[in-house]
Amino acid sequence: MVKDDLRTILEWAIKIEEQSYALYKMAKGKVKYQSSKKFLEELAQEEVMHKEKLISIMDNEKKISELGLQTSKTQDLKIVDVMRETTISDDADYKRILIYAAKREKSTYDYYKSLALGLEGTEVGTLFSKLAQEELSHKNKLEREYDEYILKEN
Repeated sequence: MVKDDLRTILEWAIKIEEQSYALYKMAKGKVKYQSSKKFLEELAQEEVMHKEKLISIMDNEKKISELGLQTSKTQDLKIVDVMRETTISDDADYKRILIYAAKREKSTYDYYKSLALGLEGTEVGTLFSKLAQEELSHKNKLEREYDEYILKEN
């Protein structure tokens, strides 16, 4: 892979992580329960860690193999997959925040997975496969939160 191509891909990935971080920080300010604030803060911090790892790879390509933990496959609960797209507004409630964030994580997972498949058999492909699994893990956490606090309350 050409070094400039890798840099461009990493820059896009960093922007995605920054946007996810901003989403979780904004959402944290909208929720009223401390447990929800803590949950969203944890997700925001995971996005910061992803960004820092991506930046470290831009500085030193040899760190590609260090990004992400090789974890077992995360189960995709697919709870939000069948739901209508939603937007975030100033009056968004916790339900809407969870749906929006989970759909965003799905979109990020799909993007990273497509990069991984396109670069299969390379170190960069492995990198994006690991990132995809981490994003799917975020989606799983959001869907479990939705299941526990929204579906069970109804």
